[in-house]
Amino acid sequence: MIDLHCHIIPGIDDGSHNLEESIEMARSAYKLGYKEICCTSHYANGKYENIGYQEKFYELSKALEKEKILIKIHTGNELYLDPEGLKAVAEGKVNPMGNSNYLLVEAAVGMTSESLIKAIEKIIQLGYKPVLAHVERYFFLTINDVKKIEKLGVVLQVNLSSFSNSLKKRTRALLDKNVIHIVASDSHGSVKRNYENAATGLHELEKIAGKNRTKLLTEINPKRILEDCQIEGGGHEKEQDINSSFFSSFFGKFFRR
Repeated sequence: MIDLHCHIIPGIDDGSHNLEESIEMARSAYKLGYKEICCTSHYANGKYENIGYQEKFYELSKALEKEKILIKIHTGNELYLDPEGLKAVAEGKVNPMGNSNYLLVEAAVGMTSESLIKAIEKIIQLGYKPVLAHVERYFFLTINDVKKIEKLGVVLQVNLSSFSNSLKKRTRALLDKNVIHIVASDSHGSVKRNYENAATGLHELEKIAGKNRTKLLTEINPKRILEDCQIEGGGHEKEQDINSSFFSSFFGKFFRR
């Protein structure tokens, strides 16, 4: 699996406090099945501004190699969508996901569906492909609002833990309406909001969605994002639909030979 939303860089934001905690997080991530992690530290102007990010990213990368934890890490940020954040993106201060043009964003406090859409449109105008973080947490958005945002070409992400916590009803509704494209851990440490919470959510997701759709949301689409490619299926296919599209595609190619 590939985790596209994680606060594992030490001492940058409200995530990992130090290198030791980051290593512990990585061990838990690997145990759960993650092979790659995008290190999406918060970017919020005046609070979290990537000070020391590159140095600590490199330090973590070398530590994982030394500890023989076989996880590849990628740069990234989780952008707070206020006017200052949009300005920072225009100035090239915010890290997209790895070498792609996909950019993880989160709604600012007090936003409406209209103001969120305007901010997202600005991100698109700047040449980025928005990935909206933990969409299940935005109670100001209706299902129809989420669908409008999806039609803009936005990738919609939910947290694994939300399949098993107090948000599980809303998260399940989004899954049932086929408006979830990727799931991620949003891990912030080794104690609270950790990979153990994600593991419980992953178990619930597999029960609800099946192994094929879970793979689409946790591995296939995240990989496509890091490759800067269009996501497959948009997360819109149930397990039987994925199987059906695979076989029809295979036999279609076979009979065209």
